Amino acid sequence: GEILERVLEFVYLGSCKTADGDCKTDINRRIARAKSKMIDLQNIWKDKDLSIPLKIRIMKALVWTTLNYGAEGWTLKAEERKKIMSAEIWFYQRLLNLTWRDRRTHVSILKQLNVTRELFGNIVKRKLTFFGHTIRNKNNRLVLDIIEGKIEGRRGRGRPRICYMDNVRQWTEMKMGPVIQACHDRQGGTRGLHTAGPS
Repeated sequence: GEILERVLEFVYLGSCKTADGDCKTDINRRIARAKSKMIDLQNIWKDKDLSIPLKIRIMKALVWTTLNYGAEGWTLKAEERKKIMSAEIWFYQRLLNLTWRDRRTHVSILKQLNVTRELFGNIVKRKLTFFGHTIRNKNNRLVLDIIEGKIEGRRGRGRPRICYMDNVRQWTEMKMGPVIQACHDRQGGTRGLHTAGPS
């Protein structure tokens, strides 16, 4: 048998896993990859023959999907939310070929493009959709056990870490009993979960 090396982090199927279970490293990695993709496509953003709405659709299809990869499994804290929302503005700046020297406000950029902030809201919807599928899937109990599970032993001192289920409760503004019931109600409940998250 081969002896496996113990490491603090590794990449599996394009997603970075860390020993402490924190998603910060993976989120930073996905943001960096999305920004790199945005730079690779700079010829498209500089093409004056392409309309702004078309450029936005291209950005969402090629850049946002790079950032969103694996987002269903993220546990998001305020710091990560801020980074994702900052990345969205950075994408729009690159799309308009703006730099920090232009001294444009976020509001003016969104107004020029006739868009609203939606990247973080899309991630919330993806995560809630995945959560709903997991709750309804009776054939994959392992994933549900991981989501709902707790680690045995005493917790260390200090503020408790935000967990996966904390995100679900926060975004739906519901306790877990009603949330799970809503997931089983595919006609109305799951739709309610999607619309309850932040935009």
